[in-house]
Amino acid sequence: MKPQKVICAQCGNPRLMMLNECPFCGDTKTLDTTSSPKSTYVINLEVNMPTVEDAMDRFQDHLDLIKGKSIRMVKVIHGHGSTGSGGKIRHAFRQAMDYGLWGESIIEVYYGEVLAPHHLELNNLVERYPSLKQSITRDMQGNPGITLLIIDKNY
Repeated sequence: MKPQKVICAQCGNPRLMMLNECPFCGDTKTLDTTSSPKSTYVINLEVNMPTVEDAMDRFQDHLDLIKGKSIRMVKVIHGHGSTGSGGKIRHAFRQAMDYGLWGESIIEVYYGEVLAPHHLELNNLVERYPSLKQSITRDMQGNPGITLLIIDKNY
């Protein structure tokens, strides 16, 4: 059996539930992963400048944590890369999404560029999931450093 993990409210890193404070930032608060289906769960893959492998492991840890929690929308912050031409984490994450690596849990993927106001894909998303409209914040709109995921309701 895998040890239970929680997400640090300060830095977003997963940590073992039995630890009183986050080994990354020292904070003692954790995120409540039992949020309502209308809320957005945020996964920050670029905190503490991880390797690509560590960032992908962090994503899997977060997916494991939200399983069965009625979370439908996940905002993944992977960054755009320090050169502005797309970083390694962004490239690896998007490649995994394009290949359907987590297809049993993720039913739709929206890259930040298509979340711009009046973009056809954003309009289609809001039509299918009207309750998510309020969760699409300004920082997401047109931002190539984020990806929005719709999680299967049965996950």
